[in-house]
Amino acid sequence: MLKSTSKFEVVELIYKKENSEGGFAIATGYWEGNREKLATACRWYEDDGIGYPQTFGKPQWMLLPADAFHVDDLLKLPEKRTAEILFSQQ
Repeated sequence: MLKSTSKFEVVELIYKKENSEGGFAIATGYWEGNREKLATACRWYEDDGIGYPQTFGKPQWMLLPADAFHVDDLLKLPEKRTAEILFSQQ
């Protein structure tokens, strides 16, 4: 499931990598209706399921800190891009 949810309105998929069971995606969009700033979120998805994260059986997007990820070339198709997500301890 790569559509908008009640908390995150998808504007553009900026990264998408699929395998035989589903895949992983990063998208820009509006978090909780805030249209003043684009947010970035990610999720694992399944072709025949909800994916992760999910809450009470409903798909969700996970908000990413703006400095935690890098997508190589936004002019490429989402399926052709590479992405890096860095998590560090503060």
